[in-house]
Amino acid sequence: MAYTPSLLKRRKERVRPINNISGAFSFILIILLCLLSVGSPAFGEHTISFAAFGEISFSEGVTEESVPIRPVVAFDPGTVKICAVFPFMNMQDGMPVEVEWLYNDEWFYSTEEEWDEGEEGITHRSISWEDGRELDPGIYTLRLFINGQLARSADVEVLAPIEEETPKPVRNPEDLIDPDLMKAWEILAYSDNDLLQDLAGLVPDYGIELRLTDEIDSNGKYVYASGKKEPGKVYISWDFWKRKTWEEVSGTIAHELTHAVQHLTSDEETFGCTIEREYEAYMAEFYVLMETGREDILMKSWSAIYNPKTGKIWKNELWKALQDAYETCPEY
Repeated sequence: MAYTPSLLKRRKERVRPINNISGAFSFILIILLCLLSVGSPAFGEHTISFAAFGEISFSEGVTEESVPIRPVVAFDPGTVKICAVFPFMNMQDGMPVEVEWLYNDEWFYSTEEEWDEGEEGITHRSISWEDGRELDPGIYTLRLFINGQLARSADVEVLAPIEEETPKPVRNPEDLIDPDLMKAWEILAYSDNDLLQDLAGLVPDYGIELRLTDEIDSNGKYVYASGKKEPGKVYISWDFWKRKTWEEVSGTIAHELTHAVQHLTSDEETFGCTIEREYEAYMAEFYVLMETGREDILMKSWSAIYNPKTGKIWKNELWKALQDAYETCPEY
């Protein structure tokens, strides 16, 4: 069935600036890009595409659909598992891919794979000891190779223990959540899904407020002060709250809280609309509907990306749908 882009109401735009280059220099630049690209370049009418991995992000956990659970910029002492999430594009099944982990710049672990995840989308890899023991403090590096060439790498640190920790402030959810939204928040807080529980915990942990308003033109919106790592607020439209079910309202809260954690764990200068961020937010929304048994809503509005036989989301189809709906946003 055809996908309906109009269902994606929270459309955020960010346009990348493009520098004008003279004809001669542009031609030379294109030749250089061809020579430096990983994999086999494919020439289109105006563009050159090559197999690549996008920016790597790290988290404490990850869902089957490659949505990070508790994203981090550094891991706390006692970490037992490092998860890495990254998008991919222009891949071909059968391509040789190597996943290599370094510890303090020394080889730690590696695997060789034949790619079998399709042309574009998002995926993840992780590392841990088989016996579940803690990872040593230090710098862990993930290096991804395509056809024997380094395609992407990223570092993350597991911190060493410290003697004293600053106690976290105790916040009461009732002081942060509009009474008319409490039931929707509780759906997240008391679900059996780790990701949804973690999103609910952002409210007391960071002091993120959940409020109803009639001053937004979308179902929900996350608002924060630009340039500051303040918690911000999640607003839900009064009209949306009146018309929709508790499960749908809860899903929208999960969507916007996902943007909140993205903001709080990212470099402020680069934070903005990306396909990857919208993918994570919509997946959180879908998890609410699946956890609460509202597959009927998924089938009605998202039949092109939901498989009722398996009860799972076709994540590559969702990625493509978001590319169409958020066409001005970069992939990552």
